[in-house]
Order: sequence, then structure tokens, then C-alpha cells
Amino acid sequence: MDQINLWKFFDTGHLKGFTLIIPSVAVGNVGQLACDLLISSLNMKKIASVYSSALIPVAGYDPYDLKSSKLSSSCEAYKCGERQLVILQLRAPLVFEYAQNFLEDVVKQFKAKKIKDIIVLTSSFAHERKHIMTSPFRYLASETSPYEDCLKSLNWLVHESLEGGIKIYGGGFATQIFQICKELDVPSLIIYKYCSEGDNIPDAYEMVNYLNNLLQFYSEGSDLMSELIQPVSWKLLFGRPPPRDIY
Repeated sequence: MDQINLWKFFDTGHLKGFTLIIPSVAVGNVGQLACDLLISSLNMKKIASVYSSALIPVAGYDPYDLKSSKLSSSCEAYKCGERQLVILQLRAPLVFEYAQNFLEDVVKQFKAKKIKDIIVLTSSFAHERKHIMTSPFRYLASETSPYEDCLKSLNWLVHESLEGGIKIYGGGFATQIFQICKELDVPSLIIYKYCSEGDNIPDAYEMVNYLNNLLQFYSEGSDLMSELIQPVSWKLLFGRPPPRDIY
């Protein structure tokens, strides 16, 4: 089957100077949950829908507005003009055979729209954390990343590179798109958190808080937890409760 990547943009406005955030489908889905939290909290506007052979088909109600009559799909882009932010939300894993082509197309599409940089949010298996008493977060920045000075001032811990290339175990396609960004000369940054499977909502809150230190979605001194709005779709995150009849 030939690969198909179809982009439908509902908003043709410019994205020059914007930061693009992409969650990698990874252990605990922390990146996706963090993006959900940002889209809901910042009241972001859907600007594009994507169909690709690389995406497992998913369709459902609007995860941020129960009153909406519009459907949501596997991959959609959301924009917040005030904070110059775009999020490409993924709701399904990528098909390995077509992933490389799709990720290259993602980077090329947004590079053509003159975005400033790409941030990939992901996670890694908790048991891979070698130094238990340190922060559960790590980052990996490209040489052209605009956050170098800020990262140093925040004293964030950099990813420990091992022989045989860059690897984030359980991190999905994060390192793959990082390499693509490097080849296409797009500034990029990976932020990941060590975690386990389970209720990863607290991990998502921590990741948004961590990211806020870098991008300043909310002003210093504000109560971030009170600013964040959980998506309505999270009410069904673990399905319905068991029927009482079984007890």
C-alpha cells in the first residue's frame, strides 16, 4: 500500500515564530496527557486534521467540549495565538512501517510554516532511572535549540547519552523525530519523565509545570494547579466503574 499523508488546515494564519509541541506515544502516555491538559487549559483552537497511513484510525467526540457536534480523529493540530504555541496531538500509536515518512512530513509541513522550534514530550520506563535521588525529568536539546541559556539557568538534567546512539527506552518515536529535525535543520528539544504505567495524570501535571518553567504559559507566582483545566474526556480515562451487580 502506498503511503498517504493528508493535511486539512482550517486556519491558514501564519505560524512564524511559534513553538510546536508534539507528544510521543510512550510509556504511561505522559506526553499526550500533558498536551491534553494544555489544549484544554489554554482553550486552544483546532487548526488542522491529519490523515495518514501511519496513523491507526480513531474517531470520537470532541475531547474538550461535550456540547460540540464535531468529531475528533487520530491526529489534530491546535493553536494558541496569544502564547505562540501549536500542539500536534496524537491519539494513537504510529504504524512502524510508515512512521519515518510521516514524521518527516510533519517536520516539513511546519518548517514550511516557519515555526521557531519543536519540543517533543515523552516518557521513559521508571526502572531506567539510574540516579534515584535526582529529578525524574531529563532533556535533550539540539545544537540550535533557542533554550540553551534558559536550560542552564534552570539546572535541568541532560539525557545521558550511551554508546550506540541516542536511546530513550519506552519513549516511542521521540529520538526518531529528534534526528529528523537535526537533518532538516529545525531546532528541537526532547523533555521526558521517568514513570510507570497506571494513573499518569499526576505525571502530566508535573510535566506541564516543568514545561511552564521554560515557556512561561502562566506568570511567575501564579497558582498553576488552579489555572489548569482537566479535559472532560478524562472522566472516562479508565472506563466506567464496575457494575454493582457483580458484588
